[in-house]
Amino acid sequence: MKYYYLIIALVISLLAHLFFFSNIHFSFNEIKSDEHLFIEMIPIPASSTNHNLKKIHKIKKKKQPIQSQSKVKEPPSKISKSYIKEEINNTEVCELCQPVEEIIIPEKEKAYGDEIQSIKMQYKVFHELPPNKGNIDNFTLFGDRKKKNKEVSNRSEVGILNIEYVIDQSGYVISYEAKANGITSLIYSKSLIQRSEGVINDAGIQPNYYLYKYGDKLKNEAFFDWEANKLKIIRQNKEDFFNLSKGTQDQLSFMFQFMFLNPLDKMQIPITNAKIFKTYNYQYIEEGQMKSKLGNIDYTHVAKFNYQDPERIDLWLAKDFGFLPFKVSITDEDLSKITQEIFKIQVERND
Repeated sequence: MKYYYLIIALVISLLAHLFFFSNIHFSFNEIKSDEHLFIEMIPIPASSTNHNLKKIHKIKKKKQPIQSQSKVKEPPSKISKSYIKEEINNTEVCELCQPVEEIIIPEKEKAYGDEIQSIKMQYKVFHELPPNKGNIDNFTLFGDRKKKNKEVSNRSEVGILNIEYVIDQSGYVISYEAKANGITSLIYSKSLIQRSEGVINDAGIQPNYYLYKYGDKLKNEAFFDWEANKLKIIRQNKEDFFNLSKGTQDQLSFMFQFMFLNPLDKMQIPITNAKIFKTYNYQYIEEGQMKSKLGNIDYTHVAKFNYQDPERIDLWLAKDFGFLPFKVSITDEDLSKITQEIFKIQVERND
């Protein structure tokens, strides 16, 4: 009996499997083309494109005639290589990738000093006593004080300064002579002489020799050895040696160095006065216009100073004259001042 039920179950199971597999068709020959694998390429609307890409790539669009809806072509079933190549050729190069136009570099303007053959300058020298001190002009020869005027000035003229700058084939020569006048001449009867000699190169003035002399007793000299980069100072028959820094000037030549180099381009200048050698740090103060015997002068004002030290050097450099110092003021430790103000200049240019 048990075997009877088992046989019936097997027959039912066999019939069920036959029914299931009869609905499955295993045919590999029905697909005769690839039309069922066709992927339709739908163009993206222009409004959905990235605006940033528009700035970089500008696509030339060919004007096409307006077609009726009935004649709208179906999108191509395949994208050929020639079609892709045509689209690439129609794409312009981005603006930043355009060929660079020819750049015209303006010629460098000649420095003021390049066209100068000689300069002669005359300054009036004034001495200004510290505040609350009397003027030297208010005293007689024997020290008696003069009667006070309604307005007493602490400033008095004490001398005349002549400076001459000459260029020749061998280089330059700067001559300096200061003479006292009035009562001051009784104290300083001899002239103060300075002299600077050297060459002019791409860096401007390059001194080789400097002299500081007063009378027959005071004579200091500085010798510049640019090959060995050594500076020798002879003072009171004693020699001192220093390492020569690039762009070093003497106390006289640096006044004319501004004709070749803008003073604001280099505010640190190594300078020697044949006594000491150190770097002077100048600061920009202002620009303006000052009155002089030569008329109104546009100037650049620079100064060497230290907030913790009363000593100070101020230079007013004339823009229209190669930044030559038209006014120089030297403030001493006791706040007295020596001021040089130009009142005559003669410039000779190269032919």
